[in-house]
Amino acid sequence: SSASLEKLTGRKAHNLGELVSLIKTCSDSSVFYHTFSAFLKLREAQVPYNSDFAVWVARSMNEMALAERLMAVDLSEYRTVGSLRDRLVDVIEHHLQEYPLCRKKIGNEPFYLHDVMRVVYLTDKFAYDLRSFRDTLARISIYSIYYHFFESRLDTQLESNEFSSRIKESLGMPELAERIRRLDISVFTLEALRSKIITLIDDNLKE
Repeated sequence: SSASLEKLTGRKAHNLGELVSLIKTCSDSSVFYHTFSAFLKLREAQVPYNSDFAVWVARSMNEMALAERLMAVDLSEYRTVGSLRDRLVDVIEHHLQEYPLCRKKIGNEPFYLHDVMRVVYLTDKFAYDLRSFRDTLARISIYSIYYHFFESRLDTQLESNEFSSRIKESLGMPELAERIRRLDISVFTLEALRSKIITLIDDNLKE
């Protein structure tokens, strides 16, 4: 599992042009924090946006069309933080080209850029086959699920979630691994994601 210490970078944006500059120049961990970690921070409150950038654009800038475009970015399609960063920049810059008056618009509140210090630690839970993995998955915390399904992507350059990688490589079950990898992360809470993975494993165990 992991624990994260959020920290302010001292950098902020007051408008969309400054937001683009922040996204272009911030660390990979900042981009990851403001996008993928929304599944941990925001899903608990059921906020209908999949990144902090979209939330700020909607709430502070009141640019709902841009917020929807940012929300439409499918995070699971990107294999590196750099490619995700480039896509976010393209979406915002395209909006600014389409609506140039937006450049002069100031947000109600600034966007504060965060970074994060991650501490990864070993729990007392382990699995040695698919059945024990299924039973362990039902008991671990949502923070463990978040680490293995989302946060580990930062270490593997977003290639896949760690559950799928281990099931494919260690258990030799590529079909099950692919079914889990293809789960639409934009429609599940962490608890719902746990339930869906368990269902896929149960179906596999019955075969």
